[in-house]
Amino acid sequence: MSGNPAPPIKISRRQRVLAHLNFRGRASSPSPYLSTQTATSSTAQIGNSSSVQPVSSSTALPGPVLTDSLTAGVAPLPSPQATSTPSSNPNLLRDVLKRLSDKDQATLQNYVCHNTGDINLTLKQALVAAKEKQQCCIEKRWTFTVTGQTIAVKEKADKIIGWLNRFRAVGDVVANVDPVHVGLPWAGIRLLLEAAVSEANQMTSLLAGCEIALYMANRLRVYIEFLHQVPMTLTRTNLESAITELYTHILGFLARAIRIYQTSTAHRALHAFWTKDDIVDFEKACNELGIRIDIEASNCDRTLGAQDRKWMGELRQDLQKVLEELERSHRLQESLDRLETKMDLDKLPYAKGAMYNSYGDDHITCHPATRVDLLHDIYDWAQDPHSKSIFWLSGWAGIGKSTISRTVAEKLAGQGGHNGVDLGASFFFKRGEGDRGSASRFFSTIVRELVLKIAGLGAMVAEVVTQDPLIFDKALGEQFDKLIYQPLQQIDAIVDGCSTFIVVVDALDECEKERDIKAVIDLWSRLVHSATVRLKLFLTSRPDLPIQLGFRNISTAIHQDMVLQDAVPQTTIQHDILIFLEDAFGKIRDSYNLDPLSGTPLNQDWPGNGRLQALVDMAVPLFIIAATVYRFVGDSEWDPRERLEKILQFPSIGKSEQMAQTYLPVLTQLSARLNNSDDKDKLHQEFRIIVGSIVSLAEPLSKQSLADLLNISPDTIALRLRPLHSVIRVPTNSYTPIRTLHLSFNEFLLSDQLQSEPFGVSSQTTHRMLLSQCLRLLSGPGGLQENLCRLEYPGKRRREIDPATINDRLSPTLQYACQYWIQHVQHGKVEIHNKDDVHMFLQEHFLHWLEAMSLINRLPEVIEQLCVLQSLVSVK
Repeated sequence: MSGNPAPPIKISRRQRVLAHLNFRGRASSPSPYLSTQTATSSTAQIGNSSSVQPVSSSTALPGPVLTDSLTAGVAPLPSPQATSTPSSNPNLLRDVLKRLSDKDQATLQNYVCHNTGDINLTLKQALVAAKEKQQCCIEKRWTFTVTGQTIAVKEKADKIIGWLNRFRAVGDVVANVDPVHVGLPWAGIRLLLEAAVSEANQMTSLLAGCEIALYMANRLRVYIEFLHQVPMTLTRTNLESAITELYTHILGFLARAIRIYQTSTAHRALHAFWTKDDIVDFEKACNELGIRIDIEASNCDRTLGAQDRKWMGELRQDLQKVLEELERSHRLQESLDRLETKMDLDKLPYAKGAMYNSYGDDHITCHPATRVDLLHDIYDWAQDPHSKSIFWLSGWAGIGKSTISRTVAEKLAGQGGHNGVDLGASFFFKRGEGDRGSASRFFSTIVRELVLKIAGLGAMVAEVVTQDPLIFDKALGEQFDKLIYQPLQQIDAIVDGCSTFIVVVDALDECEKERDIKAVIDLWSRLVHSATVRLKLFLTSRPDLPIQLGFRNISTAIHQDMVLQDAVPQTTIQHDILIFLEDAFGKIRDSYNLDPLSGTPLNQDWPGNGRLQALVDMAVPLFIIAATVYRFVGDSEWDPRERLEKILQFPSIGKSEQMAQTYLPVLTQLSARLNNSDDKDKLHQEFRIIVGSIVSLAEPLSKQSLADLLNISPDTIALRLRPLHSVIRVPTNSYTPIRTLHLSFNEFLLSDQLQSEPFGVSSQTTHRMLLSQCLRLLSGPGGLQENLCRLEYPGKRRREIDPATINDRLSPTLQYACQYWIQHVQHGKVEIHNKDDVHMFLQEHFLHWLEAMSLINRLPEVIEQLCVLQSLVSVK
């Protein structure tokens, strides 16, 4: 047979509506689409028909012209053998009606005429009936009649439902906190809310289904015309059977839609007649039947002679052209395009773990009796409507900045807008923690939190994403301008009396790129608060040069600075650290005395004022030293008296060496009980591999993932990390990431002063080792390959792929290797040359790697990574 097969029928545009239905916790009111464009463009697609009234079987209705706007300019198929009206086929119509259920037939007989024998006319009438019932239903949504007067509260009801639904999780938390006073009322509100959301989602689902039915009806119209030009053969019978099934499927859907539209708003709300899964199933069945029709149409020339086969090939080519033109002209209304990008705001890209209360991170806040004056000054700044827009708190590493940031964020979030101030958002930078170590997801993470606090901001951000779906991968300046600056100028309402929102940003110095650090400072300084909403920035960092230079270009009228070690008197710092240690060692004493390892409990005055003061002198002004001593001495596997003496035996060696004074006892105790030199060498080697990897990884890995990457037993990793709980957070399970407790420990192990010591970690050597392990995983069995997720066809969109499939084929370790192997090339200072490991990997797996990066949604990073590789190529 000549001619290419017609394109498979895929209605992927319907995913735009389905994405809208996936809004978790939002009332998906169809009003933006249903109340305006459905009344115009949707009915315009059906044609200018008069109102459809119930008819008897003997009454013929004038057939509305189906979707003139879609088929405009599409040439009809040539009809050299057509002898009758293409769609006038009583047998086809009779077969379709027989396949319908009795209930569906009873619904349709009130709106369609069956005795014409015209299947397309029947389908047109059903579509018109469904559309008019839909429009009538829209007009009556949330409309009530009281004392003879009709009251419409649709817009207000949709808005209230939307915002109640957005804060559903908040209501659940409040009800759990105070079940007596809040629980019962909230239970009633939540029941009504679930019902209202169900009703709104049903309306949107039905709209999507009607659009699918309309589009498929136009394709069927073309297929019917083709069918009536095909000679009577067995293959023609198969084609007719497939077309019959699709007609039946569409008419069954329209009958059900009409019945649902005839019910009241309250009835729809309390009874789930239609769900998102139903529309998915309907679309899937339409796609499958459409593909079957394509296949049967392509087989129609198999039993024909040579001359007829040539003619059939030309007819088939004409069919293909018509279908392609129909597909190109088929465009949904502009609102459906908006629904594609009005994604659930919870799914906006964000830096995992960056929020102050993220799971798995430190939740340590200041002791209530410490930092009292400092915190008071910060809260005064936050509440003062005339204070400067930026508060920059700088200080040495380990002095307690992050704990202060977390305390401020928790305090502001807890007061919930009291005194007109609330926590707007938080971002805690952390080097070596994936997206937390860069600013690429900084503004999107901030916006993700702000939309939950500022009414109306979510709709504006959704509109920005509609206009520019790739905004989250663009330059920081453009992200800031479109996602924060411009929307805030349009906010015109105070949220629950709160006009000031504090954004807490911690450890900006841990952002990897200096230009991004300067950009964040510069961009935020441009933010002039709107008439009703003001954003203020509380920022902490080390006093590094890039940050100092960033603030040097900003007017002092915009920001105020505080250097922590200078602003707080030494006596106050000593007092605060003493209070912390007294409380900490009291916890150690109470815990140990419950079950003393040595059988001898600790005295109530342990460790004594002298030892506490010695620890204070060792720590001042760095709180991280006091915290590390607490964790080291309090390790439940050891006698705290021995551990404390171990710490105190290291002499004070100056403020510049305080970290060494704290961390060296932790390291030396690892091999203290080993006498055999070979055992010590093995321990030191495993330490450099395991702990060296932990402090060098671009993103933390779990025990199991780290074992897979390093090709080491998880038990060996657990054994080596067991004595290091005072400096490394080791989860009890195998699937939570392992993290160092403070960046200063990473810096200490990688420092020049430790390179001659057995526990010193060489950054270059470790990165090269990690590179080798990444390439081993990517190139080995179970690594990269063509069509990694075994997709049905290569052009499938990523959003259509089940995330479970991606995670099954790309383990966390493999995802890490894909994303960061080039970073290990860079930090390992590897020179790339012909036939080396990197060159051979790229030759074999470059396209496979691109495919994997696309699957894990990291494709925008590829260009920059390739530039890094190019810069490392050794030219000889």
